[in-house]
Amino acid sequence: MKAKQRRNSGKSTLADVAKMTGVSTMTVSRVLREPEKVSPQVREKIEAAISELGYVPNLAASNLASSTSRLVTMVVPSMSTPGCAEFSEALYQVLKPKGYNVILAEDHYTAADESKLIEMMLSYNPAAMVMYDFDCSEESNNLLLKSTIPVVQVGATLATPIGINIGTNYGLAIKQLINALALKGYRNIALLCAAHEHHIVQQILSGWHSSILSLNQSPHRVVSSSLPPTVQTGQRLLPDILLNWPELDLLICTSDELASGAIAACHKKGISVPAQLAIAGLGDGDIAQICSPSLTTVAIPYRPMGTQTGKHILAALHGDDVEESVMLPSTLMLRGSTAVH
Repeated sequence: MKAKQRRNSGKSTLADVAKMTGVSTMTVSRVLREPEKVSPQVREKIEAAISELGYVPNLAASNLASSTSRLVTMVVPSMSTPGCAEFSEALYQVLKPKGYNVILAEDHYTAADESKLIEMMLSYNPAAMVMYDFDCSEESNNLLLKSTIPVVQVGATLATPIGINIGTNYGLAIKQLINALALKGYRNIALLCAAHEHHIVQQILSGWHSSILSLNQSPHRVVSSSLPPTVQTGQRLLPDILLNWPELDLLICTSDELASGAIAACHKKGISVPAQLAIAGLGDGDIAQICSPSLTTVAIPYRPMGTQTGKHILAALHGDDVEESVMLPSTLMLRGSTAVH
């Protein structure tokens, strides 16, 4: 009986690239994993062949076969998490020139399968892992500790990080905002807090309570929603907030997106911002400057966090000593949405 012929997948292989360029498969592999160790002339020749053949390397397989991975994995609650784009772009700009790539995964603010997500990302045998605004369970922490790779927790400052912690103090950021706006005469203040990770919410609420109490006011005007911190959430929740507290003269939102949505809802209802209701946010993303009026906010240093994270990962992989905790300052940005009234 005639044996069945093995069907060709049609995909180019590492050997095809090596044959076209007249080099060994080891040299092609080195260009993919450690390009700085190959001469520019040979590297350009191999890269041209890869492009012509349409070769796609199996990074997962090569990482498992090698003790030196060129992949950094990053876990986020959602791709729409405030600052995620700015942070990941800055991180990439530091890591890419050194031959590292970044892969992102999100858990959509659901903790049910969190440890499975961490386990899956570790299966790629990454060089390091970044947790951006991400709460870890004890089970996930144990997985990360056993992996022995550099782990960077980014976002809020943490009292007991499991690895390197690079962040800002959201409690201090809220205090900056409240204290500055109280000096402008605002007294009836509310806080709109959407679905952030637990440690960030804790810092925000701690700063809120201490600041409001220092003004001899009640901190009861707080709306905590399980909805994501988006423009749509801000638009949806503002009418209920005004129904509960018609005396409100200032609404502080825990993201610029929430605040921009609240401003849009005010425009729709014919409420003048800031004459009838002032609105402020947290983050200072692009949306803060393009909404009308421009948004008073506290600038969270997303890009510096990304740059510092990249530098710390490279230093740790090189065997250098690195700071285990880095706190970056936030900056108050007073704009039209809270003009003097």
